[in-house]
Amino acid sequence: MKVRRCEQLVCRWLVGGLEVAIPGRRQWIRLTDDLRKVLDRAGEGIEVDDLAAAFGADNEADVREAVAALTGLGVLVDVDRAPGTPPLWERWGALAQRMHLEARDADYLVDSPQRAETVDAIVAEGGAPGAFKEYPDRPSLPLPRRPLPLNAPVEDVFALRRTHRRFSDDPVTLDELATLLFHSFAPHRFLDGGAFGTQQCRVSASAGARHEVEAYVVAYNVTGVPPGLYHYSVARHSLELLDDDVPRERIASLTYRQDASYAGAFTVLTTAVANRLAWKYRHPRAYRLWMYDAGHYAQTFALTASALGLGPFQTVAFVDSEVERLLGVDPDEEFAVYLLAAGVPEASGGLLPAGFALPAPGQRR
Repeated sequence: MKVRRCEQLVCRWLVGGLEVAIPGRRQWIRLTDDLRKVLDRAGEGIEVDDLAAAFGADNEADVREAVAALTGLGVLVDVDRAPGTPPLWERWGALAQRMHLEARDADYLVDSPQRAETVDAIVAEGGAPGAFKEYPDRPSLPLPRRPLPLNAPVEDVFALRRTHRRFSDDPVTLDELATLLFHSFAPHRFLDGGAFGTQQCRVSASAGARHEVEAYVVAYNVTGVPPGLYHYSVARHSLELLDDDVPRERIASLTYRQDASYAGAFTVLTTAVANRLAWKYRHPRAYRLWMYDAGHYAQTFALTASALGLGPFQTVAFVDSEVERLLGVDPDEEFAVYLLAAGVPEASGGLLPAGFALPAPGQRR
């Protein structure tokens, strides 16, 4: 039999030594120096007899036993019988496959006696991240507290919801922006979350009510809001000024010049304050949760914008590190996740159902 190393192996160095991930399983094995030599000698293909002989007669039996064990685990494979790598993982790579495997089948301890013990240990450890992010030393622009009414029938909002890429030069009003931010990102009420403290009830679902998504608004053409980059404080329902000089061209440079990302009245750059999740959910599966939550927020944003007669846009095509640099956040603690934008849309061009008209500027819902 001729064997070779698995085509894609993920390894990691720990204090105790080198470990290799078992293909297709959420398991790792420690590699001794001898096992590493076996894998190195196996390379792209070698007969087992030749591999065993390469380590001398005294070690032949041990090498054959190691080869059998490594082959059984899939770390070594039979050249003539090895299954090919599935196309998905050829395209996305071994690291993506490993992340996918590590994020599967997490134990959420639902109805488990261990759940209370785990909760007590997390709370006793302390270090709970703040539920809200604020910039108290920055100039703050309070937003209107009373949202505009959203009276459009839900079926009309669903029919109207589109990803818009062309916008008019009409401004968005302060009330419209405030309403959109409130429904998209702010808590509507609060609940007693027990050991984990007060929990927020927002329109968008969030894993464990952790609500790790933050919103940063770049205003270009909003009545009553001077152009600039702001953080939306959900606690105070206000815009905190971070930079008064962020023109459309700056956003264009971050988004591969996608016109719709900066051609509307404003852009919203969302981030994930990841430790809000990691503090409670301490397994790799939790890495998925901010993706779900960002999607929930984006859809709420799009539907609210549509109900207001605005045109929403969303994209993940941006340079993460440059967005984080613009926002001044630490990418190890808070990272860019989604770009949203909106403005007054141009004529629909026949995309909407017959007989359905966009609200005229100044008469938007």
